[in-house]
Amino acid sequence: MNAPARISGYQNVHRALCDRRLVQSMYSECDVLMERVLLTLHGDEHTCRRAIEWKLFRRDFARYYEREVYPATLARTFDPYLARGHLDLPEFGFRVNINLSADIAGIDRPEGSKSETDALVAFTRKFSEGATLFHSTREKSIVRQEVAAALKQFNEQFLLPSRSRREALLKQIEEGSQVQEAPRDILTVLLANRADQDLDDDMILREVAFFMQAGSHSSANALTHSFHEIDQWCRHHPEDRSRIMADDHFLQACVHESLRLHPASPVAWRTASEAFLLPDGTSVDEGESVVIDLMSANLEEPLFGSDAEHFNPHRRVADRIPPFGLSFGIGIHTCFGRDIAGGLGDARTQGEAPHLGTLTNLLKNLMQHDARPDPANPPLADADTERPNWGSYPLIIGQQTGGAT
Repeated sequence: MNAPARISGYQNVHRALCDRRLVQSMYSECDVLMERVLLTLHGDEHTCRRAIEWKLFRRDFARYYEREVYPATLARTFDPYLARGHLDLPEFGFRVNINLSADIAGIDRPEGSKSETDALVAFTRKFSEGATLFHSTREKSIVRQEVAAALKQFNEQFLLPSRSRREALLKQIEEGSQVQEAPRDILTVLLANRADQDLDDDMILREVAFFMQAGSHSSANALTHSFHEIDQWCRHHPEDRSRIMADDHFLQACVHESLRLHPASPVAWRTASEAFLLPDGTSVDEGESVVIDLMSANLEEPLFGSDAEHFNPHRRVADRIPPFGLSFGIGIHTCFGRDIAGGLGDARTQGEAPHLGTLTNLLKNLMQHDARPDPANPPLADADTERPNWGSYPLIIGQQTGGAT
């Protein structure tokens, strides 16, 4: 079997990601979760699904969530850890983002209890294992069985009650009753468009579960990578520690730099839907696999500088190049959570407060409480995946050094 064609370099990768003749193929290992979810759709079906869901992710929602909803969510999650004086960063990141994911996906937590969060964390971790099965080091058939069991339990415990509430509300709205507006979430959108989009119950379950994992898994990993990079930078550049504490824009630049160096996946896999020439001139046949090297794009020296392989929050990138490179993708599969997680950049010239994004706000809160690595418990890599993620990253949190977020 021939090795797949490989695309590298920023411009070639950019064009390949935007080429509709290249079909998403990394997520076919776990169809029990990923079959016909937005990420794996292609062509007209993808266009229609994306059109109805993208409306939820307008920038006004990202700003509203950051300013009105997220602070309370963060405080509820963080306070118990602060009382204990320590936390594991990947686990903390997962828990704090699970509520964001649930809000967007349309999963109600009527009790607002720790047990509800515990259950959602357990389900979503299993969904994440299924979504990233391509890189798993475990027996894949066993993972598929576990994901199927988790989906069944999640459906009964959370999705069916949430769905019943929304179906009743949508019916009242359709009948002209004077009721509240429909919730702004994925489940409501899917229910309102199920006939036009040919969505059965299993498809709705998979799509909601996919959004649950997409919003929490990658954000928890990104949070841990960002903290590690900032901590290492400050050890060698102590003069920047106070600036990171005082300058939100500089902290956001640190996050963007870490996102550039640590994309959720270093490569994207596609399959050619027809024979054609790739952006670098390589010929591919119909059905041939193509590996798109995102890391090579994010490390291209003419765009990101001669030290592109290293973390440098003072970096100046070429014009019209995102500071985080192509880590959020581009084209039809651009990550919906880009603005929510990464923020909208420097808004000082717009006469309004910046939208920092959930990652920057999380790090800001941790640093205001003097979060630092636990010298007695060094971080460990995640052994269950080939992706370069942290499995655990123990932190000590102590005396507050600034105002609360």
